[in-house]
Amino acid sequence: MYGPVVGLRLGFDEPLIIVSGKAAITEMLHRSEFDGRPNGFLFKYRSGGTRQGLLFTDTNVWHSQRRFTLKTLKEFGFGKQIMEHVLQEDAIMLTNIVTELTKTGTPTSIQSIISAAVLSNLWLLIDGTKFDVGMESPMLKEAINILKDLTSSSNVMGGILNQFPFLRYLFPNLTGFSVFAERQSRINSFFMNIVSKHKETMNETKHECTNFIDAYLQEIETRKTSSSSSFFNENQLAYVVKDLFAAGVDTTDNTIGFVIAFLIVHQDVQMKMHEEIDRVIGRDTYPSLNDCNRLPYLKAILSEVWRLANIGPTSIPHRAIIDSNLLGFEIKKNYTLLANLKSVHMDKEHWGDSEVFRPERFIDSKGQFVEDSWLMPFGLGRRKCLGETVARQTTYLFVACLLQRLHFKLPLNHPKPRLQGTEGFVVMPPKLDIIAVQRY
Repeated sequence: MYGPVVGLRLGFDEPLIIVSGKAAITEMLHRSEFDGRPNGFLFKYRSGGTRQGLLFTDTNVWHSQRRFTLKTLKEFGFGKQIMEHVLQEDAIMLTNIVTELTKTGTPTSIQSIISAAVLSNLWLLIDGTKFDVGMESPMLKEAINILKDLTSSSNVMGGILNQFPFLRYLFPNLTGFSVFAERQSRINSFFMNIVSKHKETMNETKHECTNFIDAYLQEIETRKTSSSSSFFNENQLAYVVKDLFAAGVDTTDNTIGFVIAFLIVHQDVQMKMHEEIDRVIGRDTYPSLNDCNRLPYLKAILSEVWRLANIGPTSIPHRAIIDSNLLGFEIKKNYTLLANLKSVHMDKEHWGDSEVFRPERFIDSKGQFVEDSWLMPFGLGRRKCLGETVARQTTYLFVACLLQRLHFKLPLNHPKPRLQGTEGFVVMPPKLDIIAVQRY
């Protein structure tokens, strides 16, 4: 209504700039002067009072952490073909568990199982340990639940406490600070303890690094001998792992939850999906990443869910690190910018029937999948999601395995799901009790 660049003032902070539309968002997300992160109270509180980790750091801290994280994870197979068998095992395990849980025809919620399955391969890279889905430790299960609670109860701008942090002293319960602080303390202790255990093991055994935490601890020791200042320390490591953990679980398992919700409501789309899997893969062979491009309709369904569910309706807030301008508007240093990705995904001029779930919009006249540059669920530019490749691979394999074996539907008299989901830091899929029927 008000154009692609709109300024708002929240509390006493610098203005918040909402950037909408494909052209404005593309320019903003590709300009390095907007690559900063805001310095709000809650963004610092979540990591011990200073901005640490990957998601909410910027300039040299973020550059060093991102560079090391990507390089190290790739060395251990992150996003590479060698991780496929691990992903495939987890997808098969998840499918078997869901099949067993629902074989009696009793309505069941499966979202927590999906969360654990999504985390499994990432946890192997981070921690070096592999757990069977459904057999994760109570502490790891609790960590997943705490992060889910934090995500669902917060918003991308941090809420009123970011604008008026003094209110935590006056109304700790009413502002939600008491619960937020308690959850942050528990989740931070979990990751600090994980790092401490790895440090003890490394000191005792001097073993070769086989996971991200060990490699980071080794990097800390290496940099101690260097005269230059270092952003590498154990606290930083704990918060980098926390950010990887949160980013790895929240968006991917929410996507899978939304896929199931949309297919339950749109049974015709689910039947076409079954037909394509049966025709291309069959029933005797498990789906693999090599099959991805042979399943255009599955790719179209995933793209349409990413577009319509808008799990990340905006980018994480950016900050201008110097005085600049955007489309003729003055953007001063420390202004916060938010990319309204939903405005692109729901643009009626481009998509036409943007409110309608129609995977066919990504299929051409020859039945092939068509990429669309207006779809940007992982963001753009240097600050786009660094786990995009793994997120796509995981979502594809998990959905393909589940749909190969199972048909999803609602119990009798179950109200129609609210496909808009539940808003928080990211949009959560609707809570559903489902029935999964074995197809063969």
